[in-house]
Amino acid sequence: MIPPAPTDTVFESLPALARAEADPPRIDEKEFVQIYEANFGLLVSLAVRKFQVPFGDAEGLANDVFVSYLKHRNEIRELHGWLIGAICNASRHYWRKHNRDIDQLDDETSSIHVDPVSAHVVDWLTARIAAGEALAVLSARHQHILRLRYYEGYSIPEIAEELGTTAKYAQKLVMKILRRAAEFFKESAPRERK
Repeated sequence: MIPPAPTDTVFESLPALARAEADPPRIDEKEFVQIYEANFGLLVSLAVRKFQVPFGDAEGLANDVFVSYLKHRNEIRELHGWLIGAICNASRHYWRKHNRDIDQLDDETSSIHVDPVSAHVVDWLTARIAAGEALAVLSARHQHILRLRYYEGYSIPEIAEELGTTAKYAQKLVMKILRRAAEFFKESAPRERK
């Protein structure tokens, strides 16, 4: 026969348990803001792209996931995996609640809300291809100068120092290179037929 636990220890530990549930350890506000900002876009994007949840509702689901994180943060071992699992579960629950099967969504519904991550990918890709073509027609020296100026953020005096020239000449050289690239695009652009 197992002897019963002394009553004073049971009752002494109950208030401590109640306090622990009522007052969870405080989280550092800066740490939470960093976690939120680093993962919010990913969670919304997953809900929109994978589960085709409308954008406004996906934002709400992502916020619900972060509220759940605040409640269960002491139990989470791997944050990134937990957040992804939580948004997937929240998205599935969303569709169960709205009596819709996620496999039966039509293309029209998914195209109503644009994914924030890929909204301007066509413009960005076109600009990147155009920059690559412009660099390809220039000499190696001119390519180097443009890389210094626009990719590495060198100022005109820094470029002049790198080239061993004056700042005035470096400025003229950058402008000349840009004009040459613009002329290339004018010549290679398709002409409209009349």
